Amino acid sequence: MVEVGDLGSSLTLEAAGAHLPMWTEWGVRDVGHLVHSLGCTFLTAVGRDLGFAAVSEVPAPREGALAHVEEDVRSDSVWFDRQDHRVVLLAEFERYCGKQKDLGPKVESLLLAQHRWGCSGATLLLAYWSVGLVTLPDHDNLREVVRSGFLATGGVRVPGNPGVRLLCYQFVVRAGNDGLLRLDSILRRGES
Repeated sequence: MVEVGDLGSSLTLEAAGAHLPMWTEWGVRDVGHLVHSLGCTFLTAVGRDLGFAAVSEVPAPREGALAHVEEDVRSDSVWFDRQDHRVVLLAEFERYCGKQKDLGPKVESLLLAQHRWGCSGATLLLAYWSVGLVTLPDHDNLREVVRSGFLATGGVRVPGNPGVRLLCYQFVVRAGNDGLLRLDSILRRGES
């Protein structure tokens, strides 16, 4: 089995094209949640390519001390180790228009899901897509949310996880002359 650490060599434009040619070659319209669906599908496909049991749109169990914090904590993609059945990666895929406030709640959701799954060693993946290049988010601030925790709705403190690994990738799409969006590049962001 390939390790989650090998993710960068699998999150490529070539892999996206092999799985989803409508996103890379044919082009898609920016309607509803279409690009979100493509991103979730791709992240799950990459997990499967790497040998994990990967599933899209997975609700975290309502167990443990944080079972009643927020209603539904759902990750866009969750990868499970086939041998010991533990969660090894939790992922969110979100549209990003240059506003930090768009990504903060996604990082909080990843941290809360990690607590609910009881998988403190799992990698957290924040993948965000933008039309063209936009001002990058403050990745250090996003990592600080994961390290220090946050105050959830209702005033409950969700503890941080200082040892967790938060990976950030930007999926850049561009509009063609036909008005359709195509995935142009996948960039690792916020290296620390």
